[in-house]
Amino acid sequence: MACLGLGAGLMSVYGFFVPALSEEFGVGAATVNIGPVALMLVPGLASPFVGRFADRLPIRRIILTGCTLAALALVLTSMAPSLILAGLSFALFALGMTLYGPVVINSLMVKLYAGNEGKALALVAAGTSLASAILPPLVGAGLEVWGWRSALAALGVSLAVVLWVLVLAFIPASGGGTAAAADTPSKPKDIYRRREFWLVGVAVALVFNVSVLATICYPPLFISRGVDPMQVGFMVGTSAIAGLCGKLFVAFSADYLHDRPRILALCILLVQVSGIAILLLIDSGWMLWLGLACSGFGVGAFLPVHPWLNSRYFDNSIIGQVNGAQMPLMLPLGLAGPPLAGLAFDRTGSYDLALAAMFVLLVLAGLVLASLPKPRAAL
Repeated sequence: MACLGLGAGLMSVYGFFVPALSEEFGVGAATVNIGPVALMLVPGLASPFVGRFADRLPIRRIILTGCTLAALALVLTSMAPSLILAGLSFALFALGMTLYGPVVINSLMVKLYAGNEGKALALVAAGTSLASAILPPLVGAGLEVWGWRSALAALGVSLAVVLWVLVLAFIPASGGGTAAAADTPSKPKDIYRRREFWLVGVAVALVFNVSVLATICYPPLFISRGVDPMQVGFMVGTSAIAGLCGKLFVAFSADYLHDRPRILALCILLVQVSGIAILLLIDSGWMLWLGLACSGFGVGAFLPVHPWLNSRYFDNSIIGQVNGAQMPLMLPLGLAGPPLAGLAFDRTGSYDLALAAMFVLLVLAGLVLASLPKPRAAL
């Protein structure tokens, strides 16, 4: 939970540093906002290799290497004399974060909690939600008192200390890494031949990219509809709370649906599709809150559902490779979606076209998930 909170959860504080970086290096916010692209591109390219490490090496060693690299990268970023060096250091942070990110942590949960992996995956995923609630006020206070460089360095040092203490205390030294059994596919080409690999990967890629678009589009969408910015903040907070509820729902339901993974995935997707439809059709009133809650529920729930689905179709000894090999599928839409949504707004003055595209993508994801076979003995 701490690894995901101090990894992917750090995205919740990125925006705090944008104005300071823009002023420091004399560039626009649009240039600084390129940073999050590294948090998609680097993990997307590195995860297939990291997944193989997670199946073959002690995971505690991988996590400690990653958090040390990430902390060092944040300190280097805080000392960077130019925007180019700051960007390179941040890319190094993205690589370090990948080593203690979802591919590695989810693999560890599946391996350690066989039979209860659904609950373990969902509770661990709650770390991102908790980080989104705890980190922003702390970082905001640090920026106010110390300035962006000292605050970022303090964040890096705190990350290393907290994760080293927790990882050494709670993760077994030999936990996770195992040699694949002789009769299980351990080579990428064997995994890629499995139909389930592509069905789960494509469906989750569609859902995750809708989630990215939602995060980007929702605030300006509601502001363009005349909603007060302060109220928009509360609305987005409601979506985050609903996301945490989605993760808890998976925690209490996934392990009862081991043999029916399609049912759980499609039910969550139906809630999310309903939320997008409400936002597309309703311009104001309490229904907007309901639409946001339904959308946020699906966004939160699908974070643990992805590795859980893989655990239903693949042997635990190769689960890291499977999770990692699917990550590049997230990149095409993930890199193209936000600029296209912005272009649609520039041309039409509305994000309704982006909402319609999100609805279509979720429907396509539902059709793909409906094509999944029943779980069988993992090959």
